[in-house]
Amino acid sequence: MALPALPPPLRVRPARPRRGARRSARGATLLIVLLTVAVLTALAVDLAYNTRVSLQIATNARDELRASYMAKSAVNVSRLVLHFQQKLDDAGAIGAQALSQFGLGGGQGASTASASSISFRLWEIIPVDSITVQALLGASRPAADSKGGKASAPTSGFQAKIEDEERKLNVPQLAGLSTVAAPQLQRFLIAVRDPRYDVLFDREDENGNRFTRPDVAVNLKDWVDEDATTSVIGMNPAAPFENGFGDENQIYDRGEDRYRAKNARFDSLDELYMVGGITDAFLAAFGDNLTVYPDVNATTNINTSDPEQIMVNALLMSNPPGIPQAPLLDPGFQTKLNAAIALVRPLPFMTLGVAQFASILQALGVQVQPIFLQAQNSDTRNPFGDRSRTFTIHATGRAGEVEKTVDAVITMDSRAGPLTNDLGRLIHWRED
Repeated sequence: MALPALPPPLRVRPARPRRGARRSARGATLLIVLLTVAVLTALAVDLAYNTRVSLQIATNARDELRASYMAKSAVNVSRLVLHFQQKLDDAGAIGAQALSQFGLGGGQGASTASASSISFRLWEIIPVDSITVQALLGASRPAADSKGGKASAPTSGFQAKIEDEERKLNVPQLAGLSTVAAPQLQRFLIAVRDPRYDVLFDREDENGNRFTRPDVAVNLKDWVDEDATTSVIGMNPAAPFENGFGDENQIYDRGEDRYRAKNARFDSLDELYMVGGITDAFLAAFGDNLTVYPDVNATTNINTSDPEQIMVNALLMSNPPGIPQAPLLDPGFQTKLNAAIALVRPLPFMTLGVAQFASILQALGVQVQPIFLQAQNSDTRNPFGDRSRTFTIHATGRAGEVEKTVDAVITMDSRAGPLTNDLGRLIHWRED
């Protein structure tokens, strides 16, 4: 018996999504794509930023190292110049002979000075910078850019300025022998006596202390001397400081941070801030004329280009010292003095002897103490000299956009020992 035929299978048609549902699916897909692109873009930007930052940090670290060594190179070149300066000073007779061959060194007062007092100040002639060093070594200059323009400025280099420390007021000498303490006290009082500086003195500080001009000088002396007793300024100008009866540390016991006077030499110029009466305003006014680095027995170099220091030297050489005479009170005296110095020292980098300077003052009508007119500067009472052994080097090194500075103090006096005939002894170093 035949089976009946099966009906054909039913075809089920899938339901077609509605038009709104299709649009929602496409929108979701597009949103996912946009979010993915945004995330990848953020990751790429962050990676690029971190890469640039890391590269810049590495560049700055490299430039800092290069700039630091550039500044140290400036110090080394400066020490080399000072080495030759000392050799020239030690061979003063040879320098005087060379000057006579060129017809220099004559003029008013030259006959009273010894030939050995004539010399050059090499560190004022020779510029200490990378351009000069490259020129001396025959290094090639920067090439012009590809467009035919001017040579691009160097991205690295150094320069240095040498400063004579022995032309300044040597603060530790206030506690030294009377032969050096008296002139330095007079130098200090002359430098600060101008009425325009009244605002710096005789005013109470935050601890209730009040210091006059002599008080500040006494505080500087007490900080260095070996006792704990307050000093006073007596009536003997040759030995101005006398022992008092008070405690020199009482002015340092009033603040929140109590401390005691050091009773030893200053280590740096910044230590002056520890002394009673020394403020930012004080050092802004007189800091360029103060020093703590030369030897306690060093003489004050008569050679300076500072008009105020020249007048102070003239006052100290006058007889009696520190008292302005009629010629010194003349408003045109400074001009006359500069003109007379130019006759004896026709070139600014030449040195002037003590006797030469004293003879110039005498020719201008100033009564001068006899010890300064001696041809040979051998009197131990003479606080002046024409040679320096202690210098400060202000060096700057640059690399790219980074700049480093170094302040170094070099001495070539007896404290240098065997280094005296070499590049001197480093007694202070500060790097910023």
